[in-house]
Amino acid sequence: MPQPSAWPVAAYVREIREHRSVLFQLVRQQITLRYRRTFLGYLWTLLNPLLMMGVTSVVFSAIFKMDLKSYAVFLFSGIIAFNLFATVVTQSGQALIGNEQLIKKIYIPKILFPLATSTALLIDSLLMFLSLFLIVVAIGGHITPALFAILPAYLLLFTFSFGLALIFSVSAVYFRDLQHVIGIFMQALVFLSPVYYKPEALSGKVEWAMQLNPLTQFIEMFRLPIFMGEFPSARSVMLSAAFAAVSIVVGLLFFRRHERLVAFRM
Repeated sequence: MPQPSAWPVAAYVREIREHRSVLFQLVRQQITLRYRRTFLGYLWTLLNPLLMMGVTSVVFSAIFKMDLKSYAVFLFSGIIAFNLFATVVTQSGQALIGNEQLIKKIYIPKILFPLATSTALLIDSLLMFLSLFLIVVAIGGHITPALFAILPAYLLLFTFSFGLALIFSVSAVYFRDLQHVIGIFMQALVFLSPVYYKPEALSGKVEWAMQLNPLTQFIEMFRLPIFMGEFPSARSVMLSAAFAAVSIVVGLLFFRRHERLVAFRM
C-alpha cells in the first residue's frame, strides 16, 4: 500500500496509471447504472436540462426583458458550467461512502472512486453540451473560432471541481450530514453566480459577494465564446487557472493526508 508523501501528485498519477483498467470499469459502471432500465436512456441527459432551460428562459427573459432566443443562449452558457461544478462536487463528494463495502473488502486506490464519478459526469456534460449546442445554434448561438476556448474552460472547471470533490469525499466520511449541507449550499450558490443574470445587473453587497465567487470567472469562460462569440479575457483565464491550481493541490494534499483513515471511519 502506498505511503503518504508531502507531494502526492506523482504518487497519484502512478497509482491511476497502474490501475487504469479499474478506473475504466468504474467509469463504465457509473454511466451504465445511470441509465439502466430507463426507457429513454441517454436522452434523459438531454431532456432534463432542455426542459429546465426552456421553462427558465420563458420566465427570466420576461423578468429581464430580453429576447427569448437570446436569453436561452445566455442561460445555456451559464447552466452548462454550473451544472458540471455542482454535480461533480455533490456526487463525487459521496463516492467513498457509496463504495463503502468495496473499500472495506479489497485494496483499490481510494482516489479512483471520486475520479471515476467525476469523469463519468464530465462525459455526461460534454455529451449534453454537444447535443444542446445544436439547438442553441439553431436559435442564434455563435459559431466562431472562440468556441475552441470551451475545451480549456472544461479542463479548468473540472480541475477546480474535482479538487473540492476530493475534500468533500473525505469530509463526508467523518460528517455524514455534509451531503445535505452541500445540497443546500448549491441551491444558494446558483443565485450568487451569474447563471441567470449578467454580473452588472447586481449592485451593493450582492455584487461584491458574486465577484468573490470563483464560479463567476469559470462561467464567463463559457459564456463569452457561446453567447458573445468572443474569447475569454486574459483576466478570467488567469484567475480560473489560479483557482483550479489551488483547488487541486489542496484537494490532493487533504485527500492524501486522510485517506488511510477512511476505512476505519466507515
